Amino acid sequence: MTTPSVDLNGFGRAATGLQTDVGATFTEANRLARSVEVDRFVRSGTIGLTERRFPPAVPVDVAARWRTALGDLARYGNLLATLTGSGRGGMQTDAFRQLGTQLNSGSTDAGFDPGISAGFAALAGALVDLKAQSSARDILRRTDPDVRRLLVAMADAVGNSDAEGLRGTVASNWTAALSAYQRTYAVAATEKSDSRQRQIVADYLAGVDKRDAQLAAIAGLRSSLLGLADAHTAAAAGSRRPFDEVLKDVNDRVTRTEATYRAMEKAGERR
Repeated sequence: MTTPSVDLNGFGRAATGLQTDVGATFTEANRLARSVEVDRFVRSGTIGLTERRFPPAVPVDVAARWRTALGDLARYGNLLATLTGSGRGGMQTDAFRQLGTQLNSGSTDAGFDPGISAGFAALAGALVDLKAQSSARDILRRTDPDVRRLLVAMADAVGNSDAEGLRGTVASNWTAALSAYQRTYAVAATEKSDSRQRQIVADYLAGVDKRDAQLAAIAGLRSSLLGLADAHTAAAAGSRRPFDEVLKDVNDRVTRTEATYRAMEKAGERR
């Protein structure tokens, strides 16, 4: 089977789009975590001020590994887009093998989520073991179980519900952040400060809206990862245009996510 490159080049672009999505998502998760820790620190009465008092939701090294992981998937996708170059079968197969060798010494031992590390190890092994002059269909079929396993592991790390993964961490931080409004409202209500009470309620409800928007954006990231897995499986099964819709979906989600976080930031500046 020969699959036109136009049908396959969306995988790499979608992975690159997810890098942007992950960057924005992790940044906002860390911003929320820091605000929660600042509130907790101030209320504790602790005198010693150190950086370790304010741990991020996603450590810097973990965020970097996610960016690298999606960058490696984008490189894999870019190679997919070259699969139909006439007379280049051997060169293409060698390029996939070289990528597998590089993955073996990079993302597979990155030390982050075990499922993601295992997925990269399996994908690296599949690429290294490709036979010379493998066809597009052969490569897709050979790598699909491992690509799918990897993307599903990444989706699981994001979280299937507000009680799991990064999504669960963000939901928990929002619970803590919103509790600050509940405490201040109790004081204002005791003092029977009507105008102050109304302002606190308005701020509290604005916080609820921001919480819902952020959790929806994180759920969207998970959906995009699973959509990319489904598109790869469809390509392996012979679909001629498997990545068009998922690429559009990823791009739309990135646009919505960036707009959501810009709105949240402006709302914070107005307060």
